[in-house]
Amino acid sequence: MTEVRSAAESTVVELSYALGRPDWSDAFRARGKTRGIKGRLRTLLVPVLFAVSVWLFSDSLSAAACAFVGCLLGLVARTGVLAAKHAKAGATTGPWTVTVSDSDEAVCFTGAHMETRRGWRSLGGYVETAAGFVLLSPAPHLLVVHYLPKRSLGRDDTDRLRGILDRRLPRRAARPPQH
Repeated sequence: MTEVRSAAESTVVELSYALGRPDWSDAFRARGKTRGIKGRLRTLLVPVLFAVSVWLFSDSLSAAACAFVGCLLGLVARTGVLAAKHAKAGATTGPWTVTVSDSDEAVCFTGAHMETRRGWRSLGGYVETAAGFVLLSPAPHLLVVHYLPKRSLGRDDTDRLRGILDRRLPRRAARPPQH
């Protein structure tokens, strides 16, 4: 269900959907790309330091290689594990209804047992992916606040939502998605 209302001072886009593991995976991958090359290299620093320390203490190059590969596999699996946990936690709340307004009211998230409102100042930006919009917390952390899937929008509604987000929040993606 998508509803778009135009008033004199604001545009409102309403989305209704349930989030699953693919949605959260997309959100976490998009958030990871906001860090740039410097952030990605910093992420690799942990496995390298761990492997070097294992090598120095055990004096075994094979043990250090195993430690390095294990850390890399853990980093790769981390996104899937986080997505599964978020999907499982969100399954109990049922479907979401999200209202995004161009006014100061900003974003209202409504679930079966809760309602949360976020003003534009509490959001640090957004990332657009091919499948949705990822709302992020303010810098320096840029954590995922919520995910708005495009499957719950029509083409015109997607353009309206993108317009609202462009006016109110900085776009954090390195490259815009291909449509």
